[in-house]
Amino acid sequence: MFVRKTSGLLKELGPLDTTLLNLSFMGAIAGIVYPLYVASTIPNASWLLSVLLGSLFTLPLVITYYIISVEYNRASADYVFVSRNLNGFSGVLLAISLFVSFSMGFPVLSMLEIIYVIIPGLQGIGYVTANENLINSANQILNSPLDLFLLTLLFSFITFLLSLSVKVYFKAIRYLTFAEIISTFLIIFSLFHYKNSLTTITGDLSFHVSALQTLALSQIMILSYFAFVNSPAYFAGEVKKPKRSMLYGYFVSWLLNLILSIILVLAIEFTIGKLNYISIEQSGWKYPIIPNSLISFATVAFPNPYVVYLMFVTSLSWYLLYAMQNFVMSSRLLFSLSFDRILPASFADVWKGTPIKALLFSFFLSIPFAFIEVYQGLSISFAIDGIWFILWSFLIVSIAMIKKHKVLGSISTIAMLFTAAYTLLYGFINPQFGSLIFAGNQVFDITSIIIPPIIATAIYFVVKKYRMKEGINISEIFKEIPPE
Repeated sequence: MFVRKTSGLLKELGPLDTTLLNLSFMGAIAGIVYPLYVASTIPNASWLLSVLLGSLFTLPLVITYYIISVEYNRASADYVFVSRNLNGFSGVLLAISLFVSFSMGFPVLSMLEIIYVIIPGLQGIGYVTANENLINSANQILNSPLDLFLLTLLFSFITFLLSLSVKVYFKAIRYLTFAEIISTFLIIFSLFHYKNSLTTITGDLSFHVSALQTLALSQIMILSYFAFVNSPAYFAGEVKKPKRSMLYGYFVSWLLNLILSIILVLAIEFTIGKLNYISIEQSGWKYPIIPNSLISFATVAFPNPYVVYLMFVTSLSWYLLYAMQNFVMSSRLLFSLSFDRILPASFADVWKGTPIKALLFSFFLSIPFAFIEVYQGLSISFAIDGIWFILWSFLIVSIAMIKKHKVLGSISTIAMLFTAAYTLLYGFINPQFGSLIFAGNQVFDITSIIIPPIIATAIYFVVKKYRMKEGINISEIFKEIPPE
């Protein structure tokens, strides 16, 4: 019934691996940058409450994915779970929509790496070493679509190389996650050297907390990083002792991500000051560094060349970790669909523990999307990218969980629906907030939300008809669990 009797994937992952996978996929230091950028449009939101609400909103999703990954320990466990517990069409809808979302979202990650890490990093090094050429080069990249596109291609190629071998990939995840943690603490250390003389606003800095704005910011934190709790599910077929490993992979990483987020927002509020941070983001400052990243503030706060160099190098891990997981998760989705005969059997070919043809396909597909979104400028906002995943992944998984655990599935479903609906609604009623949520082409942003399910629906019904002609009823395949 399936493509072959064994998956060919290697069971090599333990508790540390699953914890680092998920911790890096959420990525507090990288994930919080965008919400703090959006926070400039909602100045009365409480950052600390937003962090707490964002993490609590996603706790039912964490529990859901833990259950799925333990009971359905196969590659792309969420796809296997949905297709076997809801129906085959829903599983294919989830998998294809996710794959399209990963492919269309990859240029977004590339742009974030360039704008939030490379540009302020190069400007910061130029500032502390008095190297104007470095500052000018960074400015040139920022203002040149061609340079942005070429850097995106380089970023894609490096990501692809690191993802080719399973052993190299998981070692890279481990070392890069440690680099991200070092980067986080370097930034926190530097922020505590921030001088009051750098303050750009005066007068009464008090503010009242707005419940609506706090709720809006918490949803952006969910879309940016708190919802991305499901990395171990894609590697569930490669995990040793899944019950113990997944316990660490989901709950320890969720808790560490929450703790790091709390430390970061408190560090900013106690050093720079929340309203001062917002004022600088809105009005700029006298330094030749774009004030859109924590790297910028940390550099100005503690302009020690050695610290700035190390901070830049370790911060390169931020969106590289996201991108690596995007590539490899995409390949696992194609692998699982191939195993179920939805896609060609070649996507199930494994080389050195990697579904190599699936990975190659994911890489080459990312190139035209990079051209369209980066060079042509038809990019989507980070928030819309998050809504894709909410609607076509986390929501479908939550609905499927209702059949197995009614209360848990219902709570998770309501939370995911609320996140998508509240973000879109608040974006329409608050023009400033909406200008960032629907950055770029608003029609393209909204339309892009329905692109993944349209492609998924077309593939499902075409394949179903084609396999029927071969004498294969794909509905029967979804009644069996794929082999290990």
